[in-house]
Amino acid sequence: MKRGVAEDLGQEDGSLQKSGKRLLVAEDNPVTQDLLKLFLGQRGHHVDIVQDGESALQALRRQPYDVALLDFHLPKMDGLKVAAAFRSSHEGGGRPWFVAITADTDGLTAREDYGANFDQIIPKPLDIHEVCSLVEGLSEHGGEQPGEAATPGGTAQPALEFVGLSSDPAQASESRRKQGWIETLGHEFLRYPDDVNAARLSARGMRAIQGDGTFDALLVTAPTSPEELAPVWQKKCLHLLPVIDLAGSLGPRADLGGSGLGYGENEKLERLIRQFHQRRGELHRDLVMTDEMGEKLLGRIYVSDGPLQAAHNPNVPPIVSYNATLRDDVLIREATRLADTGFLDRQFFDRLQVCDRCHSSRFNVREECANCRSPDLLEEPYLHHFKCAYQGVESDFRRGDALICPKCRQELSHFSVDYDKPGSLVRCLGCGNAASEPAVGFQCLDCGSHFDGDSIAFRDAYSFTLTDQALAFLETGRAFLGPAQQTLRFSDLPLQLVVALNGEARQYNESKVPFALLDISYQREREIVREAGPRQFAQARDMILENLRNLLRKEDRVVKGHSSDYVLMKAVGPDEAREGVTNLASEAGRDLRLDLGIRIHVFGPEDFA
Repeated sequence: MKRGVAEDLGQEDGSLQKSGKRLLVAEDNPVTQDLLKLFLGQRGHHVDIVQDGESALQALRRQPYDVALLDFHLPKMDGLKVAAAFRSSHEGGGRPWFVAITADTDGLTAREDYGANFDQIIPKPLDIHEVCSLVEGLSEHGGEQPGEAATPGGTAQPALEFVGLSSDPAQASESRRKQGWIETLGHEFLRYPDDVNAARLSARGMRAIQGDGTFDALLVTAPTSPEELAPVWQKKCLHLLPVIDLAGSLGPRADLGGSGLGYGENEKLERLIRQFHQRRGELHRDLVMTDEMGEKLLGRIYVSDGPLQAAHNPNVPPIVSYNATLRDDVLIREATRLADTGFLDRQFFDRLQVCDRCHSSRFNVREECANCRSPDLLEEPYLHHFKCAYQGVESDFRRGDALICPKCRQELSHFSVDYDKPGSLVRCLGCGNAASEPAVGFQCLDCGSHFDGDSIAFRDAYSFTLTDQALAFLETGRAFLGPAQQTLRFSDLPLQLVVALNGEARQYNESKVPFALLDISYQREREIVREAGPRQFAQARDMILENLRNLLRKEDRVVKGHSSDYVLMKAVGPDEAREGVTNLASEAGRDLRLDLGIRIHVFGPEDFA
């Protein structure tokens, strides 16, 4: 963060931006208090904190607020009673937008009057991005009271909204209402958790991971986390769908959140879906159907058409997260590896202190005693008595209103004549140690470990962008890597070819009969599909396979694959096969109108050891 915590917490009213709102936070948890004050204050809002219900009601009656964030279970008077008491005694004019913040949503919604008193509910643990979006998305309330909509008969009806709650039909949740609206737009959605979850895939989910391109987006309808969304990255293809978070629990990890999508704002959704469809269509099939996590991450960055952007997130121990639903530790590991191999460029984001016990970067940074590490410090000036040369802190000289030298017992009456104040000392009230400067200490907020400023470890956080090398790889597939880097994976091969290879490998192990596998790829596939269409490319590819069958021996097997084709040559070593590769490629494509850019890689028995 560019500004310090002390600066943000000490923001004065005069620094309030014109667009800022005045907020009341009634919360008895000091961590939640600091979190809300810090982030809302940074965004230009003025935040007042109270710790119990009675103080909240007094503050509401004392001055106007735009938003009141009330914990349901407050001491002295719960948040629902605060909202109800204010509404019952408030006469005319505007009133704050009442938002309940609670981990006990069931307890709150069981109360009959909750809908008449709260305008919105945000469940704990709080998503700070959702809170900020909620506050900044509220229009200025004038005339009609917030949370009420006038019916044709003139009677105001409560319009309670829920943020981040599960789509329970018994609750008129925002998630459910937006889902109903989105489904009227005619798109084909996969849904979490209905179609995709840790336990199972629906029939629709099975279609999606087999490369069915009819699905437009992944619709998240219940609160979730990157850990719970692991199946999206473990299976094929799902990571290439835009994520629409109706539950509001993913924050900037989603491509479109519930707070950024209002009724009738379908153009934003349409643009997102069109962009992802177009970019997915430009990816080589190797990258669409890959099982490799690094390749999945490259594909995801490409279809999202933007950088892998780091952002501060105090809700996670590393305090940095990215605009992807992949778990942060996995994402950082894979992105670092891809940067080391030239597929991603790094852009420095921030340098972070790191706890070497739990790897968190959430610290309380404080001034403390260098001797006992207590933060209970008192800074006071020290005096120099000219006559006897004694120096000490002022409290050693102070005797009532007079200053008496502890050494010679003479009264010091005149500054700059009897004494001066050359500096100050920091005294620890715990152990009594005094020093000219305090030490700086770091206390981990997650595990409690303590570090001094000289010993704490740090790490650098980066954002990432695709390199030209990565773009070429994404368009041409694994053939771009060349024979030195390309590895043959059985998961990429047709089943009939795997069976045949196993037989040849067994014969090689028993009697050293050689064999060679030719991997045939097409360098101009993307170009031809764009210019002539996929049907022309498919017909030319089939003709090449037919020509190969006519050119090769009967015992050689020609097999069509997903993105590459294969030839299994029996009793021919890889070196012998390589000698004829150039001529074979030329002959196979000689009579074709389209040049597919045939490239052949040769593998031998040693590649399957």
